[in-house]
Amino acid sequence: MSDFSAFANLERSGWLDTKRAFGYVELFASASDQAIDSLLDAADASRNLKALDLCCGQGNISEALLKRGCKVFGIDFSPAMLEFARRRAPGATFIEADAQKLPFEASEFDFVVSNLGVCHVPDQPRALAEVRRVLRKGGKFAMTVWCGPETSPCFAAVYGAIKAHGHPDVSIPSGPDFHQFARRGAAVELLADAGFSNIDVTTVDCVWDLNSPDELFEIYARGTVRVAMLLAKQPPENLAAIRSALTSLVEEQFSREKRWRVPVPAALVLATA
Repeated sequence: MSDFSAFANLERSGWLDTKRAFGYVELFASASDQAIDSLLDAADASRNLKALDLCCGQGNISEALLKRGCKVFGIDFSPAMLEFARRRAPGATFIEADAQKLPFEASEFDFVVSNLGVCHVPDQPRALAEVRRVLRKGGKFAMTVWCGPETSPCFAAVYGAIKAHGHPDVSIPSGPDFHQFARRGAAVELLADAGFSNIDVTTVDCVWDLNSPDELFEIYARGTVRVAMLLAKQPPENLAAIRSALTSLVEEQFSREKRWRVPVPAALVLATA
């Protein structure tokens, strides 16, 4: 595996920041919430099943699992996120832990779900192997990841503005391909290598419903880690140009009845242990 240690440090330090975690919950989570029902339906989440919410973040999935009558465990490496999760889903058991080394016995869970979390893990094959280990035979693993700019108007706009107006010397540590699980071939290969079968990839339609065209910039500047770092390192004139370009694009392309609706589709990956 490539050395993603600098990426790992960036992710960890970013999500340990309480202000960053709050920014995600306040600004970014409204889109991720739209994938919840599709994710849990795919996993056949139902009463009395034991579920693991992998990279649980603020606990939105755990809350939904509890409402379905599941026995819920959630893990995340961020104490700041776990603080939100414990308040949101007090009936679940939350553990500060690493997705690459799960603190559970083999075959312990009926199913595992992860909503937009695995893309933040440095060693993703190792995390998938751990998911396979803790799942009972025949148990389901369902995860979501954001689609890439080739199919996502949102990511095409954000990445396009940064590429066009960002300073060429500004960079962040390289990590795993953020959108790789949205590509069927890559998803099938990675999950099959981890021992999964019956692998399928579908799309969930999510959307940013914005009050103003400059809100998309704020979402990524305050509610993410990697894109936010890339923006924060820009010289002032480049940052202003990125913001202006992104705001203009949203205003021109996504206006709808005094609001702005920007599609941000997610890929839903389903596999069987």
